Order: sequence, then C-alpha cells, then structure tokens
Amino acid sequence: MFYTTRRVRHIVYDTPELSEERGLSMDETPRSRRLGLLLGGISWVLTLLYFVDQIVAQAAWTTHYSLMDNRVSDLGSTACGTTVANTYICSPLHTVMNATFVVTGLLILAGLFLTRSTWPRRRLTTCGLVLLGIAGLGTIVIGLSPENVNVLVHLVGALNIPAGNVAMILLGLVIWPSRRGMAWFSLLSGIVGLLGLLAGPFLVILTRHGGGLAERIALYPLILWLIVFGAVIVTRKLRARDDQESRPIQNRHSPVAFAEACADEFERAKCQAEITSRANAVGM
Repeated sequence: MFYTTRRVRHIVYDTPELSEERGLSMDETPRSRRLGLLLGGISWVLTLLYFVDQIVAQAAWTTHYSLMDNRVSDLGSTACGTTVANTYICSPLHTVMNATFVVTGLLILAGLFLTRSTWPRRRLTTCGLVLLGIAGLGTIVIGLSPENVNVLVHLVGALNIPAGNVAMILLGLVIWPSRRGMAWFSLLSGIVGLLGLLAGPFLVILTRHGGGLAERIALYPLILWLIVFGAVIVTRKLRARDDQESRPIQNRHSPVAFAEACADEFERAKCQAEITSRANAVGM
C-alpha cells in the first residue's frame, strides 16, 4: 500500500499540468497556499481599524478637530501647539493613533506577502507590489516618528501616499484583462488619490484651508482599496472551499483538483480509497 500510494502521489503532484497551472512546490501544498491567501485577505480587511481608531482619536480632542484643515498626522502629534498653518493641535490619544499607523503598515505588508501569489506574474506586478510595500513601510515610519518629533523622517514616511496611489494604478492595469470591474476600481482609486495629493498645496496656498481634506482624498483610497481587495480574496477562497467540498473525490479528475483534495486533511479518508481504486485501475 505504501508503494502504491507513493506512486500515485508521484502521478498526482508531478504532472506538468499541476506545475504549470499552480506553480506549487512539494513544501507548499494547496491547503497551505489557500490558508495563506485567506490570512492575507483578512489582514487587508483589518486595515478598517485605521478609520475606527481615527474616529476614536478625534473624539478625544478637547478642542475642535477640523476634517478640512487638520491632517491625519495631527492625531499622532505628541505635544500641544500651533502648526505652521496656524492650526491648533492637541491629541490626548496620540499613542493610540501612532500605534494604529504602525499596525496598519504591518497589516499592509502581511497581506502583501501572503497574497503575492494571487497576482499575475508580470514585471508590472512586481513594480506595483514593491510600491505597495513602500506604502506599508512608510505608514510604519509615520507612526514611529510623529510630525512634531522628527519632521524630516515623518515626510519620508509620507511617501506612502504617492507610492500607494501609483501601486493601485499599476495593479489595476495588471488585472485589466481578467478582472475588469476590480481593475476599474483600482485605477480610479489611484487616480483620485493622486489628484488629492496634487490639489493639497494649491488649496492651502490659495485659500489657507483644505490641507486636511486634500490629504484624506489622497490617503483614504488606498485603505478602501485594501479593504475591498481583501474582502474579495477572503470571499473567493471561502467560496472555492465550499465548492470543492461539495464535489465527491471521484469527480475531481484533473491533477490540480485531485491534488488539492488529497492535500486536505479532512478529505484524506475518501482520498485514500480513491488512490487505491486508481492504482488498481492502472495495474499497480
């Protein structure tokens, strides 16, 4: 039986169809890959905390917090005072907001690493994912270096905004042939974000107001993009598992489907019986 099982495993896992379609190695089973994608999608969905913690930090201000003039980084300022733009800042929950920046950046990076295999293998994909990684790292830097502590380092971290917007545009172009709806959403998110980034200086120079609003237009599309793409990945992986479990082992004729079923510990009993049946059929 051991010999038979080993031979069938060789047939199932080492066929050209499996290696070409999935690109899996022996140490990366279909089950572990699905779990990674699921966790990556969840990581991106959890960036919703970025909005929740902003609301909490804003509510703690003893003075008026203006969505029009106050920037998001003002919530992480560790001291009270007036900014160059003549905006008063005093954020009692600055520790919460700075921790949120760091956690958000980590969630972006975790989701990026775990979902990287779901993107088409193209040079444009690599550029987009690298920029998305820069956006995650920049968000972490912003949390570790508040605007009133080291403004230069903080500004370097603020490169997360243009990097994230360009990343969405590039990744939208990557999935354009296969996921037209999601591609449109990705492209529009990136374009809106870049327009907000460009509009900020003009609003402040011309009206002395609107810096906070423009920053939000530039920044929020990436977080919304992460939540939407994360939710889509999670939904599809859960639906794919339900569809797979609803089909009998015997009906999974392709090497890919059969290999995924056999790699799943919940299917091993049925899979063992099918392995024996297939082995007998080929005269092993």
